[in-house]
Amino acid sequence: MALRQSSMPRLIWALLALPFAALPSSVSAQAEEEVQITVTGSREKQAEAAANQAKAVTPKPAGDYPLARHYAPLCVMTFGIDPNYGAVLVERVKANARRVGLAVDKEGCTPNVWIGFVRNSKDQVAQLRRTNPEMFLGMKQYEIDRIFSGSGAAQAWHATERRSEDGRPIPVVKLELSGQARPLEAELNNQYKAGRRSSAIRTDINGSLVVFDAVRANGLTVQQLADYATMRILVPVQDIARVEPGTVPSILTLFAEGADPRPDGLTEFDWAYLSAFYKLDRGARAASVHDATEQAMLDGTATGLAEQAAKDAN
Repeated sequence: MALRQSSMPRLIWALLALPFAALPSSVSAQAEEEVQITVTGSREKQAEAAANQAKAVTPKPAGDYPLARHYAPLCVMTFGIDPNYGAVLVERVKANARRVGLAVDKEGCTPNVWIGFVRNSKDQVAQLRRTNPEMFLGMKQYEIDRIFSGSGAAQAWHATERRSEDGRPIPVVKLELSGQARPLEAELNNQYKAGRRSSAIRTDINGSLVVFDAVRANGLTVQQLADYATMRILVPVQDIARVEPGTVPSILTLFAEGADPRPDGLTEFDWAYLSAFYKLDRGARAASVHDATEQAMLDGTATGLAEQAAKDAN
């Protein structure tokens, strides 16, 4: 289990207590008029490359549990950025979420998604881990390592919880076993019904946090930052640290070494991944994303979403 939901608000206040600079004024709030759509080679080859990249950026959960997803309506809050820019960024993230079928909460809701800008984000999150270790309780070492991997320009992580298929919390019971000095704790999932074709559990994302390095965000448009945040918030993916031959255009390369030009926003690959991810069964495992992304590239889903996003931006 990742960072607990109850720790998220405390984490935000702790980050705010660290020295940071608001996003530099040179960052543009102007949205680009077109979403990047790159067409090279055959559609089949593009789809295969996209599927392979989907596999590469999708971490496999420990124990092969279902992929973590947002089920509750999103409520987005920004910090460390001019409120006017922040409002544009939030609206863009919400619009992206709606396009892949996610619900967005009403105004005045309790935030469950935070997007922040701090000075030297990597060092400050590492400092936060040293000074407030309780905020990272429940996280495995590989989950903590994942926060600091990738490009290093933004740190992202999620508060997750395994629940029953209908969304009910799974209680933890203590079992007294003969020969054991301490009772064994185990999750007890009481289901009215469970079939072999569907999972009896799901993994909920209760909260998401993306912390940008303000210096490296300088000069990027709000659309670029919002679309990058969208990917890191909605799906538990790692960004791409270096563009290699064969890398499929993606907003995940926004801070990558060798990204030239940098993506203007969500690409066909990104829309294919997001739409595929949220169409999968609630019990889907990481391996399922590969085929689903390929199908979304082949059947026109990705192209349609990219074109709609471009149309809405005009």
